[in-house]
Amino acid sequence: MLARVLKAALAAFALVSAAVPAAAMTVRPATFDQLVDTAAVVFEGEVTENRAARDESGNIVTYTTFTVRDAVKGSPGATYTIKQVGGTLPAENLTYKVEGVPTFKVGETYVVFLPAQSSRGFSSPVAMSQGRFGVTQRGNGRRVANGRDLGEMTRQIPTAQLPPQAAAALRNAPGPVYELDIDDFKQLVRTRAGRAR
Repeated sequence: MLARVLKAALAAFALVSAAVPAAAMTVRPATFDQLVDTAAVVFEGEVTENRAARDESGNIVTYTTFTVRDAVKGSPGATYTIKQVGGTLPAENLTYKVEGVPTFKVGETYVVFLPAQSSRGFSSPVAMSQGRFGVTQRGNGRRVANGRDLGEMTRQIPTAQLPPQAAAALRNAPGPVYELDIDDFKQLVRTRAGRAR
């Protein structure tokens, strides 16, 4: 009797698990140069809207719209909207989440590295969360961070090619460097984008 109940419970668990969409992905650590070289556009922008919907193929997607404050690479225009897989549809009581796909908060500012859109209109940041840098105010300046050690990400860049303040922060730190001045960061991008052409 107990064996039959356990089999039934296990079968029910298997059915429920199979019915819940789940996905995950693994992304290798990217270097700074890989982020810049792979991106079609890089910009500083403030998120003005996140809108989840079903796309033309019926997939649950989120459209995130940015007001572009500074075009760092490419020509994003005054506003730029990206389409990413996943989102929440309250009317359908459905949420589809893919681990690793970055999210954006309305009202917050980011520096985003984006590839050209796919044939289906998707454009998640390059190397997923590695291509999304949050912008925060620190004292009199603004800083960028993506959760990775920026010293490690920029290790392949010769010190002579770094802006002086960035070189001091990245090369002289006793440990990991998780934030960098936004102006130094954008100068790094512009310098690399100029060399990569």
